[in-house]
Amino acid sequence: MRSVVAVIALVACAHAGFWALTRHQVAAPDFDGQLTSMSYSPFAKIANPDKGIEPREEDVRADLKAIAPFTKGIRLYSSTGGVEMVPGIAADYGLRVTVGAWLDKNQDRNEREIKSAIELARRHSNVKSIVVGNETIYRDDLKVPELIKIIQRVKRQSPVPVSTGEIWSVWMDHPELVSAVDYIAVHILPYWEGIPADKSVDQAIN
Repeated sequence: MRSVVAVIALVACAHAGFWALTRHQVAAPDFDGQLTSMSYSPFAKIANPDKGIEPREEDVRADLKAIAPFTKGIRLYSSTGGVEMVPGIAADYGLRVTVGAWLDKNQDRNEREIKSAIELARRHSNVKSIVVGNETIYRDDLKVPELIKIIQRVKRQSPVPVSTGEIWSVWMDHPELVSAVDYIAVHILPYWEGIPADKSVDQAIN
């Protein structure tokens, strides 16, 4: 038994060593300036909303302090489970916030997310828009008419513009969804479509 374990360990070490020697390394370019916005989720370390373990305020504050020099705003993907503390902290660092309301098949949680997103937009002046759902149609968690009803409901109560986040083909396939939102929040992800790096910019523009 010991010999089997030793062989497995040896093979694993050899594989890791080969990978380390042959992998292609690329240095990140210098960045001098600010992005318009950056996606942010506070669930690092042991924080996990599905397990009831919410992020700590000090961790969120440290995150936002670190990224504030590089972006003018952040986009959130949910509005409960501890994420509701983010807009207030972001305001301390001069960051604009796009609040997200996570939608899936859990109707009770959807309701909590919707109410929290609206409340955050009303309470914090640095919240500039709400994105209701994230690839909800792409994942087939909701149908387009269902999502449109939720968007319309949020628009009636929100003090800021409202949209939903979907991949480009969903927007193209559902012009009725386009008509329901205040602006189009389109996800363009050439990598996941198998587009080579040297063609990704052309694909995004197209």
